[in-house]
Amino acid sequence: MEETMKQRLIQLLKAKHMTQTEFARHLGVTPTYIGAMRKGMPKERLKVVFDLFPDVNRDWLMYGEGEMLVASDDESPDLSKGYVVPMLPVEAYAGCLQQWSRGVMLRDCEKVVSPVPGVDFGIRITGDSMEPEFKDGSILFIKRINEKAFIPWGHPMVIDTENGVVVKVIYPAGDSVVLPDSPMEYIEARSYNPAYPPFLIPTESIYGLYRVITGIRQYSTI
Repeated sequence: MEETMKQRLIQLLKAKHMTQTEFARHLGVTPTYIGAMRKGMPKERLKVVFDLFPDVNRDWLMYGEGEMLVASDDESPDLSKGYVVPMLPVEAYAGCLQQWSRGVMLRDCEKVVSPVPGVDFGIRITGDSMEPEFKDGSILFIKRINEKAFIPWGHPMVIDTENGVVVKVIYPAGDSVVLPDSPMEYIEARSYNPAYPPFLIPTESIYGLYRVITGIRQYSTI
């Protein structure tokens, strides 16, 4: 029996560690939307899906052709097909917040080849809290977002804070962590590795949010 877009979408959500309820919230529909799908999705909702998952293979999702993602975690990018971006000389700690120097000059950065377009920087991940999705030593390719316009809840992000840089999946505060008795606003940071409990980050301590577009284990520099 031919696989449907509904079945492929469910596979994609599992691969991205996103529940159907979380996905429905991004799409602006009820949690029963996917279960009720019969054929496909309207163009405006497909656009939301591709904005939410920029590394998904559009032909795969719509027609079942090719691989799910445009680049896997184990691929080494081809220089002839890659996109050169600065490699930040700091590490995103997949574990806890760490101190780091903020005086980064882009002209002094090593250059790294991204396998996908639309990327601002490359950054190395350290630690095992984001495994199995991102392994220790992987390079993440990230893009700065306008957090005042839209925050992709349930998506892995590199979070630049006054205490350091950390990579986590972010959610609205209060989903699984008790909020402190404080007037401050927070976001909730979660790991893929269940050995690491979620924690809160005060929004006033955040300098910037960077969406993880893709990650690789091997990479090329120039």
